[in-house]
Parts: sequence; structure tokens; C-alpha cells
Amino acid sequence: MKNRIGVYILEVILVPTDRIKVIKDKETREKIEKTLNVKLSFEENSVMIEGEGLELFRAKNVIKALGRGFSPEKAFRLFDEEENLEIIELTEFKDNKMKVVKARLIGTEGKTRYMIESCSGCSVSVYGKTVSIIGKFDQMVIAREAINMILRGSKHSKVYVFLQEAKL
Repeated sequence: MKNRIGVYILEVILVPTDRIKVIKDKETREKIEKTLNVKLSFEENSVMIEGEGLELFRAKNVIKALGRGFSPEKAFRLFDEEENLEIIELTEFKDNKMKVVKARLIGTEGKTRYMIESCSGCSVSVYGKTVSIIGKFDQMVIAREAINMILRGSKHSKVYVFLQEAKL
């Protein structure tokens, strides 16, 4: 794909091996390409994106979101320029503590993640050594604070009260 002066713009994004098939799915791939006017190609677990400007930036975020465990439907929220992606690294936690932190973020039967999503309006994914958020700026402020409260060790009941009071 060429921009106005005939220069190709190519971005390469590494995606976890177990998530690449989600992006390669025919429907998902075509929707990204058609909606954002980009071209996707693949090599092992790398996704090459050809495009330009804002569409290229949005395509990168959609691919990153899919790689961080979001379903295509949730990742497609990023087609809207008001929606953003934030990836919070959990690398400060060691293996055993990491499992505990991830379990606390998800909650029993997904209750904590559900509360964060329903009260903030964001979509949340806990995957690998990250927790990711998709939402509008004001929504993300609420979700990020709830996540940070959990990471700091706050009781779930305190986080739930915060979320109910902050509910949009």
C-alpha cells in the first residue's frame, strides 16, 4: 500500500503464538483490512501491517489487543478513534505472586473483572504478564484505578465500593 508520495509504511507486531490464529481468522482479518484500509500479512508469530496514518495506528492497536487476549468483538472497539488501548505490565510480580495477582484481578467466577467492566464501561483482559484495558479516556481512569487498587492489595469489597461510586 502506498501513501501519497509512494512510500510503503510497514509495521511489524509480534503476537503470542497461541493468539496468532485469532488474527489469521478470515472474518477477523478481512474486517480489519476493510475497516481500516490496511493490508495484513503473516510470518510465524509476526503480523505485518501496511497502511498509513491514523488507520495504521488503529490497526496496530487492534492487533495488540487481539494478542493480549481480547475477543475480536472487543478489540474492534478500537476502530472508534475515541477508544484507546492500555496495557499494564505485571512484570514486577514473581511467579507465585503473579498467579495470586491475576486471580485477584479476575475474581471468583470472573466477578472482579465483570465489576470493573460493567462499572467503567471498559473491556478488560488478563493475559500472560499483562492486564489490558479498552475504553474511552474517562472510562479508563476508573478501570485503571480499580486495577491499581487490586495490585496494591486493597480488599475486593473496597474496590467494589469505589466502582459503584464511580459508575458511569
